[in-house]
Amino acid sequence: MSVLNVENLSFSFGDKPVLKNISFALQKGEHAGLVGINGAGKTTFFNILMGNLVPDEGSVYKSSSINIGYLDQHSEFNKEYSIKDWLKSAFDKLYLIERKMIKISDSMSCTNSDSEKMKKLLNEYGKFQDRLDRSDFYKIDSLIENVARGLGLYQLGMDTSVDKLSGGQRTKLKLAKLLLMNPDLLLLDEPTNYLDKEHIDWLADHLNNYPNSFIVISHDTIFLNNITNVIFNIEFGYLKRYPGNYKKFLMLKDEETKRYTDMYNRQQKEINKMEEFINKNIVRASTTKRAQSRRKQLEKMEKIEKPLKISKPHFNFQEARNSGELVFRCTNMNIGYYYPIIKNLNLKIMRGNKIAVVGCNGIGKSTLLKTIMGIIPPLTGKIDMGNYLYPVYFEQETKSTNYTPLEEIWKDFPQKKQQEIRGVLAQCGLRQEHILQKISSLSGGEQSKVRLCKSMMTPSNWLLLDEPTNHLDLDAKNALKEALIDYKGTILLVCHEKEFFEDWVTDIWNMEKYI
Repeated sequence: MSVLNVENLSFSFGDKPVLKNISFALQKGEHAGLVGINGAGKTTFFNILMGNLVPDEGSVYKSSSINIGYLDQHSEFNKEYSIKDWLKSAFDKLYLIERKMIKISDSMSCTNSDSEKMKKLLNEYGKFQDRLDRSDFYKIDSLIENVARGLGLYQLGMDTSVDKLSGGQRTKLKLAKLLLMNPDLLLLDEPTNYLDKEHIDWLADHLNNYPNSFIVISHDTIFLNNITNVIFNIEFGYLKRYPGNYKKFLMLKDEETKRYTDMYNRQQKEINKMEEFINKNIVRASTTKRAQSRRKQLEKMEKIEKPLKISKPHFNFQEARNSGELVFRCTNMNIGYYYPIIKNLNLKIMRGNKIAVVGCNGIGKSTLLKTIMGIIPPLTGKIDMGNYLYPVYFEQETKSTNYTPLEEIWKDFPQKKQQEIRGVLAQCGLRQEHILQKISSLSGGEQSKVRLCKSMMTPSNWLLLDEPTNHLDLDAKNALKEALIDYKGTILLVCHEKEFFEDWVTDIWNMEKYI
């Protein structure tokens, strides 16, 4: 039994096709991964499923009784709530039933026990009671605590105002509420962004035991491999289904690509051989009929299209003159906004150092970078900055704009020619259709690539990068890693993906030592 069906769906941005004639079915209980490079159309597909975008052609069929929960990359929520209030709101419908039961109970206390009205009230009360029992209503507090602990929210204090949470903590909160709602179909767009490894492991275990269906977009291949039993791959606008987990998908896809390439190459050899025969024999009276016969065969042959290749991004950061030997030093520094969150920092960065900043989410890694950059002042302590510093700062979160990527870069680099800007954007992995879309309509990965493009075009000798791998596909991560290894200047990197930096950084700062 399928919970979701898509038939002959196509969607374009302007005159640029994004999704082409997609037919798709998700069966009840399937745990699916939706994969593809940045810009392939994964988030667009989710938005069509949710009704936020209307397809050019085709239909989406889902039962009216199907309850869908969606974690997107840019959702908002009520910041006046506490963490506990927000998580309890996942059960609003059940609390409404409880209030109705209280009203019925009050009515029964004023009604004759032998009357028809009393029987009706008792029947209605019993139905509501069964609904609450089936929904584990009386276990809500323990359910909330379990999910909050699993995603690292409980340790923040359940009465903490949502408004005081970092971007990563807010993402966790949205995810926690969705999991508590337990929808029939769960759509998760990059759920592991901002999660520490222990929380990713908890989420993987939770999803493995999830009784209903889900589709997850993720570039965390280990996570995908652990939670999926089917993979849907979007490539060149087309969607194809592969049974099994991500590892099996890679194997099947590789075998499929090799078979197709071999078929294409064999046919090309056959075509070349036939064309050579035709060219040699078409003008000879003795062989012209045979040549004409071969030409007809060639014309009737069903040609195999040349295998398409995905162009991989390439990053290259422009380098300014060398800085002084000392880049940054702090003495007895406390950082935070209203009160210290990291205390008594005594840190030093020398020219050419490549340092990873690690620690659990919300501990103050982004605050450290902002303090070093002078965006916020230290609460106490002394800072010494080196000479001839040309820093470039990549923020973890920025507001989306209504500029296109081309306009956004041109705004900051008006002296550059349009063709040059297009070339750098393409180098970062942005195709023509992405360059002319509004940035606010792009996926998280595409937006990151626009910001990386801007960083690349600014000559620097010091890169301060706050979670640059979030949203990036595997090819983009590998390209960024190569660029940072090749960079001759100084790097201060906040990153939760140990495998991205562990083999090339010169030092690791663990902020958990300073709380």
